[in-house]
Parts: sequence; C-alpha cells; structure tokens
Amino acid sequence: MIIAYILLAFVVIMLVVLLLIYISNNILKVKRYNIKNNKIPDEFNDFKIVQISDVHSKMFGENNSILINEIKKINPDIVVMTGDIIDDSTENVVEYVKNFEPIFKLYPTYYSIGNHERKLGYKKYKLYIDTLKENGVNVIINGSVECKRNNSTIVISALKFRENMQPKVLTEKRKNKYISYMKAKLSSIDKNNYNVLLTHDPENFEMYEKLKVDLIFSGHVHGGLIRLGKICLLSPRRKLFPKYGYGKHKINNTTLIVNSGMGNASIPIRMFNRPEIVLVTLKK
Repeated sequence: MIIAYILLAFVVIMLVVLLLIYISNNILKVKRYNIKNNKIPDEFNDFKIVQISDVHSKMFGENNSILINEIKKINPDIVVMTGDIIDDSTENVVEYVKNFEPIFKLYPTYYSIGNHERKLGYKKYKLYIDTLKENGVNVIINGSVECKRNNSTIVISALKFRENMQPKVLTEKRKNKYISYMKAKLSSIDKNNYNVLLTHDPENFEMYEKLKVDLIFSGHVHGGLIRLGKICLLSPRRKLFPKYGYGKHKINNTTLIVNSGMGNASIPIRMFNRPEIVLVTLKK
C-alpha cells in the first residue's frame, strides 16, 4: 500500500512538472510597464508600445493567431521587435514573415537585428530583411528614424547586434572604443527629443546609458531561461545569474526593459518564465 502511495505521489509530481513546463513554454502573458518622463511630448502621453523579442520562429496557434489576437486586444500605437524573431535554422523565411503580416498591416513596426538573423547567411538574411521591408517594417540598422504624432516626434534608434555585443574580456580601452563607436552610429540623435533605443543584447546597459537615450528595449537573455521571481539563473551565453536578465532596470535617466522572449534556441526549455509580450505605456 505504501508503494502504491509513493507511485501515485510520483505520478502527480511528474504531471505537475510537465504542466509547469508546458505553461512556461506555451502560454503567453502580457507584461505591462508605465514609463514616466518629462521629455515625452504631450501628444505621446498614453502612447502604447508593444515589444516582441526572441520568438525563434515559434508559433502560437495556427499562423500565429494567438499572438496576433493578443496584440490586437492591446491595440498598440506601434510595435517594436528586438531581434531573434526568426531562428537561424528556419528554411523558408518568406513564409515565416507571412505569419506577422496582420500585425505589420495594422501597426507601424520597428525592427532591430539579433544574432540569429545574422546567422541566416547572406542570401537568406537579405531575403528576410527585404521581405520585412516589403511589408512596411522599419528595419533599423545602426541608425535612427522619427516616429511622429500630430506635430510631435519621438526618435527610435537601433544598434546592430554583432557590433554592440559585449566581448568576453571588456577592458576599459575596449569599453571606451565601443562607446565611441555607438555614439558615432547614433550621432544624429537630438538629446532634446525623447529617444528610444532598440538593441538585442542588454548586457551592455552601462555603455548604452552613456548615449543618454531615455528608454531601451532589449531581449536576448530569455528571462534567464529559469527564473525565480526576478532572479535569472542562466543566460544564453551559459552565464549564471545575468545582471540584466529580465524586467525593468534604470541607470540615471535611462530605463532598460528586458523582454523574456517567447521561444528557445540552443537550450530548448524555460521554467517559471512564460513567453511574454511587453506593453510599455508612455506617461508625460
């Protein structure tokens, strides 16, 4: 009888674990943040930005219907995508883009490049980027674009992943070189505007802050893969307890939002770390 109870308890525990794994990998959530800043123009008060990151070609429902319906419920003013939306192993990049066409048609979309886009290979990468642009997506590579509302403007910039990824050994000399490089790429930014930066890797936050941008959207770390509250256990670089693994961070006047992403890459599992859509509402 005792053995039967032990077996029953084991089965129950395994079912609970499997349920947690399923929820952690497949049930979308919406994470909401209000960002307040006096630089936000009056016309952009209550402006809603949806962020999607690190989908890795994962599908939520047929033709991504679950993801698309969640975004439609929010009805954002714009959508930003911060890299690794596609996985480097995806064969038909044109067909994959079609799964996001309803979003591209409804909402102005801004896209920054992640490491998996860069791994596609030149021909497939070019085809993917060209297909995004044909669908009206603002693909930003080391530059800035204006986002207008009535007579007011905020600026959305992006840095390419390969050229802002933190090296394993970051000396002070190399750090200053990185900062100078990023400042040169974003030299047209007017500090009087409200400036949003899209950049895949959050681990360079201290360097990004030197650019004096106001709000940064990032991803890449997948919420630490396994997360206990705000504690992230592991980054995709096999780094334990990444400092900027998830959520909202602030240095001086610069706010960083790290999205936990939706899909998986080399480590095909996440726990206590549901795939998420980030919604940021700007507040004057």
